[in-house]
Amino acid sequence: MVAIRLSRSASTALVIFGVWTTFGLLSSAQAAIFFAQVGQHMTWGAVGARMLDWYTCAIFTPVFFWFAEHFPIDRRHWRTNIFVHLAVSSVAVVLKYSFLAWLSSRIPGAPRGGLGVLLASNFIIESMIIWAVIAIIHGILFYRRWQEREQLAVELRSRLTEAQLDVLKAQLRPHFLFNTLNSISTLIHTDADAADRMVVQLADLLRASLESSGKHEITLAEELRLLERYLDIMRVRHEDRLSVAMRVSPRASRALVPHFILQPLVENAIEHGIARRAGAGRIVVDAADLEDRLEIRVVDDGCGAQPRNNGGSAPDEGIGLGNTRLRLRQLYGDEQSLRLENPDSGGTVVTITIPLREGTVERSRNADAMLVGR
Repeated sequence: MVAIRLSRSASTALVIFGVWTTFGLLSSAQAAIFFAQVGQHMTWGAVGARMLDWYTCAIFTPVFFWFAEHFPIDRRHWRTNIFVHLAVSSVAVVLKYSFLAWLSSRIPGAPRGGLGVLLASNFIIESMIIWAVIAIIHGILFYRRWQEREQLAVELRSRLTEAQLDVLKAQLRPHFLFNTLNSISTLIHTDADAADRMVVQLADLLRASLESSGKHEITLAEELRLLERYLDIMRVRHEDRLSVAMRVSPRASRALVPHFILQPLVENAIEHGIARRAGAGRIVVDAADLEDRLEIRVVDDGCGAQPRNNGGSAPDEGIGLGNTRLRLRQLYGDEQSLRLENPDSGGTVVTITIPLREGTVERSRNADAMLVGR
């Protein structure tokens, strides 16, 4: 941190030196043109005097920066602080010409005369130059403060989005845990061994889920591995009634997706495709890359999502799909979509479309099996 501040101070000093040197050279060039017009030659002493005139302004620039930072021209204090800057500029002019008066007899071409003569001929013009410099400094500091506020606003918006995503994701897990624990409590009285297997599998799923709990996006291949642990639990509950097929392209498997995005979609499909029918049901998870887009479809052959309780014709999304929609909106804005449809052929189709961004796939022994489907 100290090294960064020193580097910034050095850069600022270099910029100040360069700006005042440029002013001095331009002033010297203007004087040379004037002397040439009247048939005279400008001496190096006169050039040195011109440069010294501007450099004596440059030495006060850090002072002007300090006063601009501590006495800003803002809405609350502008009346008082303007007088502070006027006083500082007047003192700077007096000190500058006191120094030049001392040097006037030692440098050829330097302004001649005492302090009173120099101030009488230059005070107002010099003050106007210094006021312009102070105004520029205030503009620079105002721009810096504006950038800092913008950066802070961006960070606050990012933190708010992160907090909202964490809340939405946290709401999904209790919903899933409630359903799973309810199934375990039912199995305990009918099949203790199956209930025991489900508890072990639930622990494995929670452990795997917590390993990536700090991420809002993981690769689809990692998400499929989490989904497979969830399906192991559901297979204990539904036995041979549950059939799941996965069709995922290699590129789609490397795409980044929201963490814990598939489980609520598949849970919704099981609810409508398995739980509400007497026979077996089939669920298909299909993921394909469409150039710069990733499309994920979860299809079941059940009786379809039920209409909303308010009498509308649109399907009722419930907690899982509702939170999924909000999470997608938080992460991708208008670049995402979630469609819930009841085809005429029956069943329910949930389609998610998000921007395709590839990540690093963590390979496992089961990853390749998931890509070819079952």
